[in-house]
Amino acid sequence: QTSKSMNMTYLLDVANHTGVVTRISLIFRRHGANLQSLSTAKTEHPSIVRIVITSDLEGRAAHRIKGQLSKLIDIFKVDMISNDEGTFRAFGMMKIACTLQTRPQILQLLEIFNGRVLELTTEWVLVEMTGTPEQLEGLLQVMQPYGILEAVETGPIVIRRNSPRNGTRPQPTWEVVPGALSAGVSSTSTSTSNSTQERKRNGTDLL
Repeated sequence: QTSKSMNMTYLLDVANHTGVVTRISLIFRRHGANLQSLSTAKTEHPSIVRIVITSDLEGRAAHRIKGQLSKLIDIFKVDMISNDEGTFRAFGMMKIACTLQTRPQILQLLEIFNGRVLELTTEWVLVEMTGTPEQLEGLLQVMQPYGILEAVETGPIVIRRNSPRNGTRPQPTWEVVPGALSAGVSSTSTSTSNSTQERKRNGTDLL
């Protein structure tokens, strides 16, 4: 009996290095996992980028992917996070067909969902909304009867509920420049050690 797939959210704090997203995507590809969304955002540390990935996976594969992601040298922290463990926000825009008769109804629904009008014509209304993915999906569903001409939605970004206090978040030990190894690595490190680091960077030492 196969395990049931569930929607998994990965929260990764990574070095802002060229190619890191490609190496992350390759790990999901090896497991035949389709990425439902991938979003990137700046963080309070200028050289750390937050990547949020959602994918439908069965439990064992999800934890295996997490373990392999943690082996990539460019990744500082990896979490599989639930709705209870973080605050999720996504951004959406949609263009909705309207007439003089339906416009008041659309605007009333938009107010309920805390959306905002960007442009308004006699034939359509362009709106934006920031909220949870479920709230954006809810707005899309209630607007469907009026006619969705176009709609786009970003993947979610996430803040952990249990974050380090008073700026005590540890900083990465590596120097955040492409190709650099940890500042604590001695210049006398062996070529074998460097080779291992390079395999981790390239995602080839993950089996």
